[in-house]
Amino acid sequence: MTAKKILVTLFVTLIALTGSSAAAGGRLSVFVSILPQKYFAEQIGGDRVTVSALVEKGQDPHTFEPRPAQMAALAEAAAYLSIGMPFEEALLPKLLQLNPGLRLFESDAGVERIMPEEVHHHEDAAQSREHHDEEEHDHEAIHDDHEHHHDGADPHVWNAPREAKIIASNMLRTLTELDPEGADYYSANFAALSSRLDAMDDEFKTLFRGKEGTAFLVFHPGWGYLARQYGLREVAIEVDGKEPKASDMACIVSDAKERGVRILFIAPQFSRRSAETVARAVGASVEVADPLAEEWEANLRRVAQAIADAAR
Repeated sequence: MTAKKILVTLFVTLIALTGSSAAAGGRLSVFVSILPQKYFAEQIGGDRVTVSALVEKGQDPHTFEPRPAQMAALAEAAAYLSIGMPFEEALLPKLLQLNPGLRLFESDAGVERIMPEEVHHHEDAAQSREHHDEEEHDHEAIHDDHEHHHDGADPHVWNAPREAKIIASNMLRTLTELDPEGADYYSANFAALSSRLDAMDDEFKTLFRGKEGTAFLVFHPGWGYLARQYGLREVAIEVDGKEPKASDMACIVSDAKERGVRILFIAPQFSRRSAETVARAVGASVEVADPLAEEWEANLRRVAQAIADAAR
């Protein structure tokens, strides 16, 4: 092998090993936390952006830790778009050490979060049923503070058209800042997505008209922002992030019966055991619905339709 061929081989090898912030074909390489973010970013970024999600299908973000291969890929990424998931607090400082040039963006900036003081506890309901009946709550559950970013706020901000539009708008600004040459392209894609989100909002307003106050059970909260936007009630059966004890079950069942609950959603990441026990006692059907599904539009429509169909 000639000296020239050796140099060429070394150069090609070096490029392959070092990589760059752009993926194959000159695409911008960005990382997000979860699959719904990936969906939004791909809708806007199109063929100018390669989007990778850390939490993959079937994984639980509450216990998530990135794989070595993901950390290696993050070392070459141009940007990371966070969304307020608990694991991000420990992860993001490590990413900056690994990749000092990594740009960090909050895709959930501007979202009004459901805070702990808005959360109703089943224990409170058992102790003060009359007071409970007088108050309106959009999102009802029991959480460990450590489970949620932003001082205990519900992190599932993407599962409502209004919040999704805010997230998409933030992503438009992020991609335009990272790739100014693609500004018109990104704006056109965002406009198309925004139009679909507006249409979905109108569709859901019609779907839930006259059904305000409808309650639905979940094992783990995931649809609170959908509930808030359309005047519904999400009621969680978990206790401190764990399956309920027998002593808690009676209160949960009584509360659900009083509200006329007819459907219970269980995410595929969680055990069905307690959910099915409660559903049988209440007389509710069980529906598997993933709040982290990548097929965001179809998934949210399916959940909304199931809630509306179960409403009395």
